[in-house]
Amino acid sequence: PVSGNNLCRWVLLTLLPTAVLSLDRAGGVIQPCPRPAKCQPLNTTLCMGAQLKYSSTTLDLIDPEMTQEIAQEHLEKWRGLISLPKCWSVVQPFLCSLYMPKCENGTVFLPSVEMCKSVTSACRILAEFDLWPSYFRCDDNSTFGTKCKNDVLELKFNTTGQCKAPLVPVDQHSSYYDGVEGCGVPCDEPMLTPEELSQVRQWATVGAIISGLFNGFTVITFLLDWKSSNKYPALVVFYINLCFLIVCMGWLYPVLFNSQKDIICRKDKTLRTSEPSVGENLSCIVNFVLVYYFLIASIVWFVIQTYAWHITFQALGKIQSKIDKQGAYFHLAAWSLPLVLTITVMALSKVDASSVFGICFVGGQNPIVRTVFLLVPLAVALLIGGFYLGEALLTLIRLIRGSKEIICERATRKIRDVIVKMLIFMIFIILLVSITLICHMYQFEHVESWKLSFRQYIVCQLGISFDSYVLEEKCRMKEHPSVFILQLQVLALFSTGVLMSMWVWNKSSFVTWERFFSKRKEEKEVKVQKHKIIATAYAKRKSINSGDGRFSITFPSSRQDPVGFDFELDSVGTKGDLSSTWAAALPKFVLRRGALTGLAEEAALHSGGTRLALK
Repeated sequence: PVSGNNLCRWVLLTLLPTAVLSLDRAGGVIQPCPRPAKCQPLNTTLCMGAQLKYSSTTLDLIDPEMTQEIAQEHLEKWRGLISLPKCWSVVQPFLCSLYMPKCENGTVFLPSVEMCKSVTSACRILAEFDLWPSYFRCDDNSTFGTKCKNDVLELKFNTTGQCKAPLVPVDQHSSYYDGVEGCGVPCDEPMLTPEELSQVRQWATVGAIISGLFNGFTVITFLLDWKSSNKYPALVVFYINLCFLIVCMGWLYPVLFNSQKDIICRKDKTLRTSEPSVGENLSCIVNFVLVYYFLIASIVWFVIQTYAWHITFQALGKIQSKIDKQGAYFHLAAWSLPLVLTITVMALSKVDASSVFGICFVGGQNPIVRTVFLLVPLAVALLIGGFYLGEALLTLIRLIRGSKEIICERATRKIRDVIVKMLIFMIFIILLVSITLICHMYQFEHVESWKLSFRQYIVCQLGISFDSYVLEEKCRMKEHPSVFILQLQVLALFSTGVLMSMWVWNKSSFVTWERFFSKRKEEKEVKVQKHKIIATAYAKRKSINSGDGRFSITFPSSRQDPVGFDFELDSVGTKGDLSSTWAAALPKFVLRRGALTGLAEEAALHSGGTRLALK
């Protein structure tokens, strides 16, 4: 019958093209992918600014109940993606193929799965916040076809994507901000306001200047009287302050030479990471070496300082030669260990610029690296140094308690002053190192939440809100680094530098500077001759009967080291030619000649002169 023939003809006309197209796509030929739909005339022939080459469309791919007016409103919302350059270039034809697809003779031409996947890849940051509507599922066979040709791909769009602040446009893939291809994070910290960033950097600059002045004063004090101060353990103080002085110079270098951008920024204005890198200058690496190498060196010298105090106080007056022999090993450890760590960090390309402080340091983007190469050495140094420092303190305390009859009163006061200074030093060192560790732990704990807050801020600025994502009225970063913690971290660092200079805050240093400014001639070192001591003691033999049973012999001494640790408890000569044994035997020596009677002997030494006290 005729009706049956018409039905067969209709089935053939409907299924045959689909079968042929399927065979063509299977053979690699890209053909349109039609699907029955309800067509309607276009209200406008412009889609995302591009002129469409057809006059009818359908909304069946989105929502059959949706109107073209609502579809246009949706398209306007998607214009926020212009802030994602790579995403914007592929999402425009994709949106037109969904909201305004070509529809002719009851057939709509589907967008391809490949197009959908390329869009979701380029705009993957949207998927993190569920910004893709439910009908943007690439696995939906009713909306997307495989290897489908679509006329919208031939449309010419006249708008290009532009990065929106705080992101900046970049070309290198390594500089892309994750999920926002074509844009990168600027070298100035985007999670702080310009005022906050300026406040932190000014704080760091002032701290570096103050610490540098104290460390420089200490270094110059040693150099002014190098002959007297060039001995251990005082010499260790010189090297610690020298290292801290160079660290301060590393912090101040970007400010003094106005080279902060050159140090922390790449050529594309993004933050330097994973240095050293190809195509960039070495300013970041130079700054890193100045700050990191000499900071680690100062930490090693701190351990050496406490060790030198320990062995010195264990046998005052007898250990000096032993320390001098270990000087070469001190230098080997103090300069080679930081060198190994510095080379390792550079070999692993773990040097990162700090967008907050404006310097280059280790592990700025990796807490594990920062922990291994900074916090672990710092903690180990604190443990070892604390042990030796405690032992040195106990030695001095035992010396005070058990040697009252041997040590003169003035030397006792000097030792007590040193004990107080060492206690203050130990307390502040523990406090400052603890603050440093706490500040880093705080940053490590919150860094992921800061990154998430920054990503939410970037997405919020797109101005897109669909389904479960609700757009805030005003975009803001809910969590960001604490300015107080950043300032506290800087304060701990440079306060440590100031603390290391405290050992020259004494009268000896004042005399050194006074001598320098008054241009006094350097005093000659005194070498006391034994026969003169005997003659002087013999001449004063009668004073024992008219006085309190004591008399003293005083000889001028050479200048002491600026640290004030040269107690000279067992020497009456400035060169060490006269031992305490000889001094103790002097009364008996005079007694044998009938000069003195009923005498008990006691040798004592006062700083500023050699006094032999007998009673």
